[in-house]
Amino acid sequence: MTHSDSDRDEALSGQSAERRAAGMRWGWFGAGVVIAGVAVAGWGHALRWSLVEEPSNGLNVMLLLTAGLLLAPMFAVIRLVRMAAPPDGNPRPIPDAVHGVHARVVLAVLVVCPFALYGLVRLQRGFMGGLPEPGDVLFGLGMTFAAAGLVVLGKGAAGLTTRSLTSLCAGLLTVVAVAQTGLLAAETLPIEATTAVATDPSWTGPGPAPENSAPASVSKVAWQWRPPDGGTVLQSVAAGGHVVVRVFDGVVALDSVTGRERWHYRRPGAAALQLLAAPDGDMVAVEFGRESENQKVRDRTVLLDAHTGGVLSEQARGLYPDAAMTSYGFVTADADDETVVGWDLRDIGEAAWSYRLPRECDAGSSTSFRPGPWHVNLRNVIALPVFCHQSVAVIALNPRSGDEVWRYEWPWPHDRPDIVSERAQDGSALWLRFRDGSKASKEVVLAQEHGEELGSTDWSVNAPAAFSTDGYLTRSFVSDWERYRWTPYSGGESKLAEPALGSMAESALEIFEALRLEDGLLMARAAFKTVKADTVTIEISMVGWGATRPTNISFDLGYHRTGSHWRDLQLLPVSGAVVVAFRGGTTVVGLT
Repeated sequence: MTHSDSDRDEALSGQSAERRAAGMRWGWFGAGVVIAGVAVAGWGHALRWSLVEEPSNGLNVMLLLTAGLLLAPMFAVIRLVRMAAPPDGNPRPIPDAVHGVHARVVLAVLVVCPFALYGLVRLQRGFMGGLPEPGDVLFGLGMTFAAAGLVVLGKGAAGLTTRSLTSLCAGLLTVVAVAQTGLLAAETLPIEATTAVATDPSWTGPGPAPENSAPASVSKVAWQWRPPDGGTVLQSVAAGGHVVVRVFDGVVALDSVTGRERWHYRRPGAAALQLLAAPDGDMVAVEFGRESENQKVRDRTVLLDAHTGGVLSEQARGLYPDAAMTSYGFVTADADDETVVGWDLRDIGEAAWSYRLPRECDAGSSTSFRPGPWHVNLRNVIALPVFCHQSVAVIALNPRSGDEVWRYEWPWPHDRPDIVSERAQDGSALWLRFRDGSKASKEVVLAQEHGEELGSTDWSVNAPAAFSTDGYLTRSFVSDWERYRWTPYSGGESKLAEPALGSMAESALEIFEALRLEDGLLMARAAFKTVKADTVTIEISMVGWGATRPTNISFDLGYHRTGSHWRDLQLLPVSGAVVVAFRGGTTVVGLT
């Protein structure tokens, strides 16, 4: 009987030891979570400090005090462990030490919880705004884990009397794994994107499918496309043989023949601030930012394959003001400093080359009739209109290396002239006008490839209606009737076209755009009935060269006011169609 009672006591003693072991493991797990959480939060705070903005001194002081306060529970744990396993091998009573751990943990939880809530709010704002910062993700997760680990530590304090390195490491690794998952989520979750495969039934080689040319003429509306969620068309560019449209939170590529979506890249919650296309149309760059300033974040620049929508690179910085995109990178020019800089395509913060104007040249007199930068982005070169010691000059740079490719010079014995420049729509030519008040004036068109003078022009307005390497378009009025003339530089026979757009005397605002096609002239006019109108009427007139009966097309586009109307009407010749887009409109139209 006595032997049976002894066995029962030993069994009960073993069960108590198992319970203590289990409690001990959770206590040490909580300690590991606290240590890792504080480290991750500190890392996140340092990242935000170095990459985004310098925090206020008050916030830094409070975080330092909180970190110091978190040392108190750790010291209490160390004291408890030492009391449970003293050097002399005689365990001492530990109830006071356990109570001390509890008291310090409660105080630390009360202090850490507000910071955890603050961090979670910043984390949530980052994801909802489409541009989560790694520093905010780490800070929010780290402070939350620190608070949760303190709670676990307090509940398992009685089991800390026996050391468990395994449980401590488990807590550390748990926080590290969740932090890595959070960083991965920050890179992928805010993005909504689809890609496409460039295919053509007649093509079997590698790379993107070949592009078709724009139609020789148009006669009908082939398709209409509206932005998702009732959004607004903010910008449109021809790229990848089709058209890429910037909407509020990203870009959408449309098939120019059918109007169907080919691919899209969007960041719901963020704002797509700018869209650039390389001159060869193979790539587009999209800059994302925030319209709300309640939480500062870095802008993002995403480089996309224009044919498929595949991401080529993503960088946590915005585009430079007035940057020109080339196939090799971005180019900026400072007319005051007379310096041109080429930036690496994969790292736009890294200068690939720099060019300074020769000492005898200056850009101070160069102006542009249409708002834009001093440098002109042509198909294969960057053109710089300048004045060089009694001569007007255009210096063309290689966008890959910054080397001078060609230079055009025209003697100018008069006073320093104003220089007006304009780029052909396809980037194949540059139009120049330089004049000294009313005393002297010259207009010339240069080919972008070698800088040779294609011919002179004679416009009665400040900028060309349209021009290319073949000729130029002039606009005149005969008995209040519009007449357009296409004049070849070679001196060949001119072509006449009379679009015959009807009168809209009641319109408060009209914007015109012309496009020369092979078989005739395409003329478009955007007209508002009132300044505050919520729709814009687009009138299209397609008239063959020498023909008297034009084809007229009219349609209405919804309209959301977006600010300036300058050059808001676009006629984009793309593969198999001409796309009509209007900044602020709610519809994109394809003509075939």
